[in-house]
Parts: sequence; structure tokens; C-alpha cells
Amino acid sequence: MKRITQIILVTLCLFAFLFGCGKKSSIKLPLNYYPPAKRLTPDNMKVQNPTVGGGLIAFAVYASGNYEIYTMDNNGTSQTRLTFNDTNDYSPSISPAAKKIVYVSFIRYGQSNDEIFIMNIDGRNQVRLTENLVTDGNPAFSPDGKLIAFDSSVESNSQIFVIDADGKNQKQLTFGDKNNSSPAFSPDGKKIAYASYTFTDRGVKSDICVVDVKTGVVIQLTDNGFMNANPSFSPNGKFIVFDSNRDGNSEIYIMNSDGKNQTRLTNNIYMDSEPMFLPDGHNIVFVGHRSVNDDLGVYIMDLLKKE
Repeated sequence: MKRITQIILVTLCLFAFLFGCGKKSSIKLPLNYYPPAKRLTPDNMKVQNPTVGGGLIAFAVYASGNYEIYTMDNNGTSQTRLTFNDTNDYSPSISPAAKKIVYVSFIRYGQSNDEIFIMNIDGRNQVRLTENLVTDGNPAFSPDGKLIAFDSSVESNSQIFVIDADGKNQKQLTFGDKNNSSPAFSPDGKKIAYASYTFTDRGVKSDICVVDVKTGVVIQLTDNGFMNANPSFSPNGKFIVFDSNRDGNSEIYIMNSDGKNQTRLTNNIYMDSEPMFLPDGHNIVFVGHRSVNDDLGVYIMDLLKKE
């Protein structure tokens, strides 16, 4: 009888760990606190465009007179330079299998415009994917790695496109007189969030929109007359993080994927922008700085932690 009791107790403890104690807390909006943030790159390293995948963070660093692509581990270690060109390489996106990086490179000679390139995760085999006479930018892999979304300047404005990962079958998803930029796939690959820019009496404003990849139907999620940009879905698809200057300067915000419960996550004198969720669903990387003496760097914050 005693042996049976011990077995039952062990089973109950294991059950509690798997379905209780071992379960991480979920994010509920709106948050009533600002999560703490930690800088991962040196203060004197000027960076932009962080992206995540496969335990790595890829980003662009201003080095040797232009931007180059780097990677590092999620904790900021093992920083490695991947590109060594005499032109700007930036805006990287890591493939779901973490075998490839798609990015933007400026064609200095001839056309003098930005084009989409792809390379191995170690920087080898750099291949050009787009051959357009206009600027192509902000590439992002689909969750299955088969498609790449990007923005391209058609005539006088920018629109969202998708192409196969080998550069074939280019298709336009958004249309109209607005400038649409910075696409990001939803986890199921059915939708793409992006920033849509318009000119108003107060100047330029932008809003976060979502387009259905199959139907082309667009839904606008923000409408406050300010700059709302650089959206990114959470891994479970329930949230979208983005940056906005609605409170004076650029800060990181989060909202439900339907646009509800828009909540500010950072509260700093200096700018924070370009947020993206890590695969764990509660850590976010972004670009920011904290004083006039440091350059823009990569930061990480945990939404489940309070100061």
C-alpha cells in the first residue's frame, strides 16, 4: 500500500510540473509595467535591423564606412561579421531552418539602387534575387521558408510583394497611392503585417495594416495620426509588436493581432524601434540607445519580468 501511495505521489508531482509549475506565464494585455531591457551590443557599435531565428540574432552594423551583416547568439555572444563589401548590406531576415539569410544590398555601380540578396547563414554563397530598376527592401521569410516578402518602389510609391525563395514568381500584394513597407508574415503564413505611410496636414504618418496573402484584403489596425511602423507577429500569432512616436519619441508598443489593447512597452528619453519576438514568445529584441554618448544598439526585454 505504501509503495502504491509513493507511485501516486510521484505521478501527481510529475503531472503538476508538466501542466502546472512547468508552464510559463502567458502575456495578458494591457501590461501595467515597463519590462526591463538589457543591451546586447557594445555602446560604440552602431546597429540597425535586428532579426531572430535558430538561436541567432542577425543585424546590420556600421563598419568600415558602410553597413555590414553580423550575427550573434541570443545572449549577445559570438558576434560574427558575415559580409565584407564596399557597399551597404542591411535589413537581414533569417530563414526558419536557420540555414539562409536574405538581406538588402545597395548596387553601387550601374543602377544605383537596393536589391534583395540571399546567402548561407555563415555568409557564403551570396546570390542576388531581384533584378528591378527600382529599390527593393525589407525582405522577410515566410514561416515555411518558401516565400520572401519585401517592399518595392513601383512607379512613385512602395508596395508589398512576395517572391519564391529562389527569386522566381514575383507577385504584388498591395496597391494604391500609399507607401507600404516593412512586411512581416504571421506564424501561419496567411497574413502579412506592414506599415502604410500617408501624407497629412501634420506631415507624414504611418499605420499598421495586415493583408491577406491569398485574397489581398487589407485591414488597418492603427489610426492615431502618428508614425506606427516595423510590425512583427508573436510566435503564437496573438500579438503584434511595433514602434510608434505617438507619445513624443519612438517607443516599442504591443497590441492584439486585431489591433486592440495597444500598450506601450518602453519609456525612454531616446528612441527605441524595430522590435521582433524571439521564438520563446515573451522576449523581444529591438534597437535603441540610452544616452547621447552611445550608438544605437540591440536590446532585449522580457515581457514576463518587471523592473
